[in-house]
Amino acid sequence: MTRLLREHPAIDVELGPDGGLVAFHWNGRRERVEVCNRWRVEESWWSRPIARDYFKVAGGSWLALVYFDRVDESWHLERLYD
Repeated sequence: MTRLLREHPAIDVELGPDGGLVAFHWNGRRERVEVCNRWRVEESWWSRPIARDYFKVAGGSWLALVYFDRVDESWHLERLYD
């Protein structure tokens, strides 16, 4: 089952020495993660641009989709997979 989060809440992240995503903080918890896949999305440059780096990450017993918004320079949680 998947849960798309309507508001895409902001999260704090921890980056490793190489700049890779290693953990994020959300809802009072720290979740250590492993990046399974990543990709970049750029669209709507003619109106309100979207420029995001997406990361599918695995935690202890779940998967999540997080992204870095390159326009606002902020991290967000978009989706949780059970």
